[in-house]
Amino acid sequence: MTIENLFKSTETLSNPYIEEWKKQNKKILGYYCTYVPEEIIHAGGLMGYRMRGTEAEGTSRADTILSKFNCSFVRATLDLAMEGKYNFLDGLICMNSCDHARRMFDIWKHKIIGQIDGIDNNFPLYFLSVPHILTDRGFSWLKEEFEFFKSDLEKYFKIKITNEDLNNSIKVLNEGRRILKEIQQLRALEKPKLNGEDFVKINIAYSSIPKEIVNQELKSYLAQLKNKDGISDYRARILLTGSIIDDPEFIKIIEDVGGLVVSDLLCFGLRNFWDLTEETGNPLDAITKKYYYKLSCPRMMDDHDRRYKFLQEQIKVSKIDGVIGTRIEFCDLNGCECMMYEHELEKINVPMLSLDRDYFLGDKGRFKTRCEAFIEQIE
Repeated sequence: MTIENLFKSTETLSNPYIEEWKKQNKKILGYYCTYVPEEIIHAGGLMGYRMRGTEAEGTSRADTILSKFNCSFVRATLDLAMEGKYNFLDGLICMNSCDHARRMFDIWKHKIIGQIDGIDNNFPLYFLSVPHILTDRGFSWLKEEFEFFKSDLEKYFKIKITNEDLNNSIKVLNEGRRILKEIQQLRALEKPKLNGEDFVKINIAYSSIPKEIVNQELKSYLAQLKNKDGISDYRARILLTGSIIDDPEFIKIIEDVGGLVVSDLLCFGLRNFWDLTEETGNPLDAITKKYYYKLSCPRMMDDHDRRYKFLQEQIKVSKIDGVIGTRIEFCDLNGCECMMYEHELEKINVPMLSLDRDYFLGDKGRFKTRCEAFIEQIE
């Protein structure tokens, strides 16, 4: 497999690797949020698949259930499910990541399962309740949630997940995370080895291809990148943060006008791989610690200071000239977070552009104009 084939696999929901996986009668579990413990899924011989809005052309089906005041990303994934595009899944994991995504549990339960071809009444649906603040009690709560989740997988799929299985899966997932962190280091160079558009494609592939396969391909790609000439024809180094971005076209708009996205605080970015799981001690304790204390998103209400500290570190390490924050309409979590960043970054003289957007790129011209003006302001 070449990197071109890897990138091509991100253009559709299904891909040749999924098709091959299914031919072997192996199962795939969809999930919405980076707080879902992939190690437990992998340890059961299952494949985790991050839900995306790729291929969605609108939300007309979903709009019969959800209002226009709901997140357009969530509506896009629901529309695809109602169209039958997600019938390659063998189960779905929802959680209380935000109010919009949390509703997917109820809607799949009452409107998708047993009513869409390929998703019958026995389709397993899981809900993980993840605390919104960091406390010792919250850690115990999350560990118990993960124990219940592991037990439910064992019962439904008639499997046994041992500590040995969990330890092996921790090593497999950590391998991929280490490779992605090395690739990120190549973005931070004065002449970065890859652009932001390709980096988000890598992260999408990492979340939609069996881990052993994607790890090997990314390892090969990393070796190629190290011998590649860096990028020098850019006008400004950009850090991107805010609502979910699973469409590389959005980043291409920024880079087409001279920005180069060299770092991020995104769920299909650094949040997806930054923290490793400890490879010693009780594996379930280690998995819980990793997900509970990981590089958080705004759903963790008492963790903004730690996120801002990480943002400052990335600004320094990646030599950031400006920050772009994006908020999908009605995304209160990232709306508040980006507003706070604006005030904080102003105090340290780092320019920030805030963009409100729909999930669909219907107004590329406006984005292009605002990004170009922002880069001119930086220069």
